[in-house]
Amino acid sequence: MSRAVSRRPDFFILGAPKCGTTALSEYLRQHERVFVSTPKEPHYFCDDFDYYYAPGQRTEEHYLRLFDEAGDAHLAVGEASVWYLYSQTAARRIMEFDPAARVIVMVRNPVELVPSLHSQLRYMLDEVEPDPARAWELQAARARGEGLPATVRVPGFLQYGEAARLGAQVRRVLDTVPREQVKVLVFDDLRADTGAVYRETLDFLGVPDDGRTEFPRVNENKVHRAAAIARFTQRPPSALVSVARGVKRVARVERLGVLDRVRRRNREVTRREEISPEFAGVLKEHFRDDVAELSDLIDRDLTAWTR
Repeated sequence: MSRAVSRRPDFFILGAPKCGTTALSEYLRQHERVFVSTPKEPHYFCDDFDYYYAPGQRTEEHYLRLFDEAGDAHLAVGEASVWYLYSQTAARRIMEFDPAARVIVMVRNPVELVPSLHSQLRYMLDEVEPDPARAWELQAARARGEGLPATVRVPGFLQYGEAARLGAQVRRVLDTVPREQVKVLVFDDLRADTGAVYRETLDFLGVPDDGRTEFPRVNENKVHRAAAIARFTQRPPSALVSVARGVKRVARVERLGVLDRVRRRNREVTRREEISPEFAGVLKEHFRDDVAELSDLIDRDLTAWTR
């Protein structure tokens, strides 16, 4: 007999990474009429980045368990997966799952996004090159499979020029999802007036304003205090992973939370170093046409990003 499901997700935040998706999803999670999955980034619909699920777990039944706690009181039920926008398949698969789904896309100046993404991938141990300019230069070799870090989960994550080409990615979404079901948010606006963007998002989702006025910073740039602990918690031994899966299966929970607590204690928020003017110039030239395309797509002049 199939499992009864009370609610299915009806909105999706598609990223891009380092564009405020974590912050917005956490603000929405705290609204009593909104349900956001835990974990917030299941990445179920991007089957071209197939590392988030253990063998046999990428099933709709397993995915829908993330929303078991959603009820009739929730006017919007959703999730936020930052690689959905970069994915070639996610938008199409979301529309197959729910043709009426509401989609939120978050974009950012790629000249800021690239070094921020590089820092995040360093933190996640996907990237081992400490210099973002050098990591940029390694893209062609890495695309050929040369010199890839042993710890990288998806080699495509290290293709910074493609990962931050948001104009092309937004076009793919708009070619797939009806325009009235898409809300594009710009990170500059979230940074300048978080409350206004939050209320705008609630309106798009059909949820009343809860009067929230406090918006603490979320997902700031961070580094590890101890590299050895980072390697253990970010890439735990396979034997430990197998034991944890067994415990979760018996306990009927999605997460145990032990490694999460250790990660938090090993985490230090720090200001990211500015990139050089020369590298900024390289990025501006690379993304100039794509930013112009994004400007046309959302009817907003963003070309100052690359001037």
